[in-house]
Order: sequence, then C-alpha cells, then structure tokens
Amino acid sequence: MGKYNHDMSGEKDPNRVFEIGWYDWEIVKVEQQTSKQGNEMFKVSLALAADPQSGLDIYAVAEQGKRWFLKQLLKACDCPVDEAGNFDWSEEDVEGKTVQGRIENNQETWIDRDGKERTNTKSKIVEFRRLVIK
Repeated sequence: MGKYNHDMSGEKDPNRVFEIGWYDWEIVKVEQQTSKQGNEMFKVSLALAADPQSGLDIYAVAEQGKRWFLKQLLKACDCPVDEAGNFDWSEEDVEGKTVQGRIENNQETWIDRDGKERTNTKSKIVEFRRLVIK
C-alpha cells in the first residue's frame, strides 16, 4: 500500500448549490481568454469571503454589446473610468478585492455518459455591486 499526498486546496465543489441572495466574494484570479465563438472574455475565479474553499468561476465577455457583466464587476471593484466610459484596469486592480454577487439558481438539463437526460440545480452569479459594509 502506498502513501499519497495531494494538495487539494485549489479544488472546487463542481456543483455546489447556494441559497439565492447576495454573497461577499473575493476575486482570487482573473485570466483573459477567448470564448469558443472567438469573443474576448475573462475567467474570474471567486471564493466566498467567509469560506475560501467555496469557489465559483464566472466568465465575463469583453465584446461590445455583451460586456455589461464585466462593467458591473469593474464598477464593484472601483476601477477607474473616464468621462467617456472607458475603464483603465488590469488583473491586479481586481484580484484580491471583495465584491458582492447575487446568486440565482437555474435548472440545467444535460445528457450523461449513458445517454440519460439529467436535470440539476446550478447556482450562478447574475449581478455584482460594491461591497456593502454591514
């Protein structure tokens, strides 16, 4: 029998369902990516401020007409914006910040390996705002 040691600190619960409502989220990492459709986007890894092991990833598209979610996130982080509405920011401006994100739950239907249709509840952040100090 072998003895094993695996660092599991970065592993997230693949389908944790949260109660509907506002949560304090720490922005752990921001990574620029390109979507399957060729759109510029950012993968934002979040952790509950009260439970760093509880993670959630969101994808914020940066293409004109689709970037309202990214704009909410940048505003929640107090990133600089000029009079024309241009945000001047980098990953370092948002990583480590705590914002509030509102969770909603949706039913998601998918096909498993055996070809059976399954339906799960999936939690999703649908809105960001500045951290409200209680």
